[in-house]
Amino acid sequence: MSTHVHVIRAGDGRRFIAPDADITVLVGADHTGGTYEVFLVEASRTAPNGPLHAEPWSKSYHVLRGRILVQAGDTGYELAAGETVAIEAGTMNTFTVLSESADFLLVAAGASHGRFFGDLDVVGRGGHSPEVVARLLHEVTDRYGVELATGAGAP
Repeated sequence: MSTHVHVIRAGDGRRFIAPDADITVLVGADHTGGTYEVFLVEASRTAPNGPLHAEPWSKSYHVLRGRILVQAGDTGYELAAGETVAIEAGTMNTFTVLSESADFLLVAAGASHGRFFGDLDVVGRGGHSPEVVARLLHEVTDRYGVELATGAGAP
C-alpha cells in the first residue's frame, strides 16, 4: 500500500495574482487525483471586485480573517472569520471585502480552478490596457466555461 502526502509550509505554494486578490495554491488537483483544490485567497477592500460569474464547478469559501460579502444568486451572505458558504456549480457569484482586508480558503471541486487562476495571472501581470484586459478576461472565461453576468467586463 502506498501513501501520498503533500505538505505546504507557510509562505510556500504557487502564487497567482488575480485582479481582485492574491491566491496561493495550498492543494493542487495533482495532489488529489483531480477531485478538488484548495487555495488561500488574500484580498483587500481597495481591490476591484471581480465580475459576477458562474463556474461549471462547485466551490466553498471559509473565512479565516476579516469579513466578506458573498453574492450568490440573488442573495448576499455576509461572512466573518470561522464562517463558510458553499456555492453550487452554475450559480452566479462574486465576493466583496467588507473589512480592511480578508483571508479565506477557497475549496473548488475538480481540477480546473487552478488552471483558470493561472491563466488569469498571465492576464493580470501583462500590464495591458483596460480594453485588452477585458478581451483577455473573456477569452479565459470562455476557455473554462465560466459565464460572466450580462454586461460584466474587466474587473
